[in-house]
Amino acid sequence: MSSTFFGLEIGRRALAANQVALDVIGQNTSNVGTAGYSRQVANFEESDPYGYPGADTGKPAQLGTGVSIASIDRVRDDYLDKRIYAANADQGALNSLNTILSRAETAYGEPSDTAIGGQLSGLFNSFSDLSASPESDAVRSTVLNKAQGLVDAFHEVTDALAKIAPDIQANIVSKVGTANNLAQQIAALNKQIALSVDNADRPNDLLDRRTALIGQLSGLVDLQVIDSKNPQTNLPTGEVQIDVGGFTLVRGDAASSLPSQFTSVNGKLGLVTSNGLPIPLKSGEIAGLIQANSQLNGYRADLDTLALNTINAVNAQHKAGVGLDGATGRSFFTGTGAEDIQISPDVANDPDAIAAAAAPLPPATVALGNGDNARSLAALSSKPVIGGFSLDQFYNAKVAGVGADSQRAQGQSDNQTKVVSQLQSQQASISGVNLDEELTKMLQYQRSYQAAARIVNVQDGVLNTIINGLGATAATA
Repeated sequence: MSSTFFGLEIGRRALAANQVALDVIGQNTSNVGTAGYSRQVANFEESDPYGYPGADTGKPAQLGTGVSIASIDRVRDDYLDKRIYAANADQGALNSLNTILSRAETAYGEPSDTAIGGQLSGLFNSFSDLSASPESDAVRSTVLNKAQGLVDAFHEVTDALAKIAPDIQANIVSKVGTANNLAQQIAALNKQIALSVDNADRPNDLLDRRTALIGQLSGLVDLQVIDSKNPQTNLPTGEVQIDVGGFTLVRGDAASSLPSQFTSVNGKLGLVTSNGLPIPLKSGEIAGLIQANSQLNGYRADLDTLALNTINAVNAQHKAGVGLDGATGRSFFTGTGAEDIQISPDVANDPDAIAAAAAPLPPATVALGNGDNARSLAALSSKPVIGGFSLDQFYNAKVAGVGADSQRAQGQSDNQTKVVSQLQSQQASISGVNLDEELTKMLQYQRSYQAAARIVNVQDGVLNTIINGLGATAATA
């Protein structure tokens, strides 16, 4: 038969198990507002039974020895976590893209009379006015003012776009530094978690901290999280390996560093190692910044295309005309793009040099009041100049494209924010702390603890009777 102390040991185990369960409840309720905390659950199991021979049958029988805590588990859906990582990366890319494209759209200042579109129309309208009054000093001055307005508009937009590029580069360097720092922290937690798992512990709080860090990292780069296993036992080690575009960022307790050099050649976005090896990125804030930089380069190239074609088209027609001084073959603009476009010094210093008249056939001279060339200059506003588009049409299409890109990025960013929020809500419904549920469990464990304490009291009384009562009876006899 079992020892007299057997019942006391059962009660002691029940007290200890329910005390741990109450401690878990306390941990959960105290972290109800802690971001990233995963609810923990104490799992009870029967202790190993005690066997003894049956008195009547002679066959072995078993008697339970009480209860113990088998484990304290962290309630978490790892598959859902990986979906959140992917959603975070998409959101990060769209947020970065939206921020930069919004700045680019603002740089154009459209719609406005002082922006490029208004100034371009104003210049051609002034040429039309000049064709009607080619000898008017006031109209010639207006032409120069409109031309200078167009030049200034080109400079303002290209300068505004140019200022965005260094900010993008600095932001990429900063984000890469943050990603590398997070990788180091994850590697350090890998080491602690592996040691705990090796000692048969369940490092729930450390796992929460690592999940939170991976979540932050996933917003910066699209990553793959791989659970590591012991090659000999094929059992989980508790560590995770993190790959970014085929580049191993974290393996075990070691972390590598992502490079800050980036590329967008042939539409392939990513980082580049010092050895020239590409690390392709599909999403994440860094990928969004690289994509924004690529699109920004495209906007600047379109602006240069517009400026260069404006220069060439106006100059070609202007050279064919004659100024009031009888000279011909002079350029109206100089430059090769939006950054360096200027009014030709010959024209800027002498309004009479504006070639409003068409060149006469020799030996005739320029007739006063001839505005034929100014009329031809004004006609450039509707003449196909760039791939079948007029200058106005080309510019309007490109500006509309910038606006559409910005609006699309904003809409996608807003939608992705909702997707991430929905996934996080799903995870919270699984791993979040419900105070009503915890209170119910607390009352259950409290009653169990009280019952176990009563068992211990009863067993104590039995032992007191055996030790003191039986002894006193024998002494009396």
